[in-house]
Amino acid sequence: MNVLRRDFLKGLATIPFLGYFAFGFKNNITKGISEKSKDYQKVLGIGELEAPRQKLSPSTAHDGKRIRIGVVGNGWRGERLLNTLGFAHPEALEESRVEGQLTGRLKNYEGYDDLNVDFVGVCDTFEVHAKRGGEFIPFKQEGIERGNKKGSPIKVFPTYREMIASKDIDAVIIATPDHTHASIAIAAANAGKHVYLEKPMTHTIEEAIELRDTIKQSDIVFQLGHQNRQQMSFKIARELYEKGVLGTVTMVQTFTNRNTVFGAWIRDKAFDHHLGNKNNINWKEFLGNAPWHEFEHKRYFSWQRYSDYGTSVTGNDFTHRYDCVNQVLGLGIPETVVALGGQYYYKGYGDMPDVLSAIFSYPEKGLTMTYDGTLKNEVYRESRILGSEATIDIDGAILMYKDKQSEKFKDIKIDPSDPMYYYAPSTDIDAISTATSRAFMKGGFGPTFIDGKVIDGTYLHLREWLDAIRGHGHPSCDIDQGFEEAVTFNLANLAYVHKKPVRWDKSNEKVIIGG
Repeated sequence: MNVLRRDFLKGLATIPFLGYFAFGFKNNITKGISEKSKDYQKVLGIGELEAPRQKLSPSTAHDGKRIRIGVVGNGWRGERLLNTLGFAHPEALEESRVEGQLTGRLKNYEGYDDLNVDFVGVCDTFEVHAKRGGEFIPFKQEGIERGNKKGSPIKVFPTYREMIASKDIDAVIIATPDHTHASIAIAAANAGKHVYLEKPMTHTIEEAIELRDTIKQSDIVFQLGHQNRQQMSFKIARELYEKGVLGTVTMVQTFTNRNTVFGAWIRDKAFDHHLGNKNNINWKEFLGNAPWHEFEHKRYFSWQRYSDYGTSVTGNDFTHRYDCVNQVLGLGIPETVVALGGQYYYKGYGDMPDVLSAIFSYPEKGLTMTYDGTLKNEVYRESRILGSEATIDIDGAILMYKDKQSEKFKDIKIDPSDPMYYYAPSTDIDAISTATSRAFMKGGFGPTFIDGKVIDGTYLHLREWLDAIRGHGHPSCDIDQGFEEAVTFNLANLAYVHKKPVRWDKSNEKVIIGG
């Protein structure tokens, strides 16, 4: 049996996602799938797929000097990134221990290769988070009371400006509200600091142009935090597309659904909200270049709800879907975008819509991409790529169906409702069977399967950035990929706000409203 099928069957046994149980094989799924399976090379008429045989490159961690990292924004995402690098707060380590051993996510990170970095500086507009960052310790050297791997203390900087001016910082991780991404990344690049920037890249198209030009003129290594760039499913899908398996692609459908208050980014009752007040939050620094507004608790902790600071459902959710599909098809920036929706449910928080539908037109490519998102329903819908010969449902896994009218596969006798090709990652660790991990697998944000190993995508993405800093390889989500993402989702936001079609003049890099 082909190695891909073995991996699929092993993974399928523990991950009930993408509708596999609809086949009706619950009691004997291995036998059921095997009966319906055929060698994919014969079925599809293609040679060996290269992506599943990708090998992990040797670690470059000790090929050069230690990289000294500063973190701007030590909220929940900033802390997760530090965990991935091998650092955590002592309280988090203690909470993760069972009978003296680390468990769950931190245990997985503990087993990864040392990336040879020092966490040396932190800043945050919330004093509580900044202080917490200064107390982090490395997993594997918990004997060090606090500080980086050399035992020196982590410096808490008052603002990012002091951090990037420091000669003790080589690179920065930026995990701040969206409206501050560009200004911090530009300042860091101008100071010669390498940049890992959380998505979405920028708050506006104008910022995206300025940031791109700044990065292009610098010598720094830039990586946008779309860790789904490491997902094997998208690499395989791209190879299938390039081999012509799908035929002519005319439509792409993307979706995101949520149905919780937290999922709607109403978070002023989470993340240490009870500790936050105008005395320990640097409100002016938080606002940055945003319009002035008096201090308001929910604006700070639920900032994603406000267009002054956040980037709506498109910047929060659609960007993930777009980047995944962009990996496969190389879509780039659409010519025209229309969008409609509204804020129907959470009217007491900002101006972000609860429901949004957008259409992205690519006439030069002969296809259209759609996006539908709601914050009041949680049914799962994977992205779908529709071709003349076959259709792919894709996320952390792949299901591919032949088209009823396919000429390429007309001789393949298979029920169109059954997939003629499927891929799912192999999983042998208990954590993958948890509800949270299954959700990550569906979203393409969690572990991926590469070189016989299940590895966290964020770890691979950070490692890729650090390798590039040391002169090995190139970031997979560089400034060009980030620019395409930033322009695309911002066009949708403009179309929603103006209630008119929005066109991208690529020659002059200008937005035309109603054109």
